Amino acid sequence: MKGSRAQRADARGLRIFGWGLRLLISGLFLYSGWVKILDQEAFALAILGYQLLPESWGVPLSALLPWLEFWCAVGLWITPPFRRAAWIWITLMLLVFTLAKISVLQRGLAISCGCSGGDEMMTWKDVGMNMLWLGMSVSGWRWDKRG
Repeated sequence: MKGSRAQRADARGLRIFGWGLRLLISGLFLYSGWVKILDQEAFALAILGYQLLPESWGVPLSALLPWLEFWCAVGLWITPPFRRAAWIWITLMLLVFTLAKISVLQRGLAISCGCSGGDEMMTWKDVGMNMLWLGMSVSGWRWDKRG
């Protein structure tokens, strides 16, 4: 009996952990997406500031990415196939965003990341935060496969 009680407690702890990850990641992406939707022009300029893509990509990406972020955040709360797709997209976005930030800092560009509407210059702390979010996203994806 004792073993089964411990197993139930472990399962409950994993569910709480998974729900917490889903809540944190969806909150981040809902907020981030919404801020960019409200000011697509500023986001387009932020995208161009990275100097990674042709100028012609700034406006289309500033229109697409915020909505992708927003709907992926919503997708984390729908049926398992939607959740899996949302986890994959969120993880891929975080990976690309992290690599882009590393590239900017390695090249010595002084820009804002354009992540959540702030004007603060990007630092290695931003890369560290992205890596933390990326780790949480991977953990949430792995947890959700079981749940």
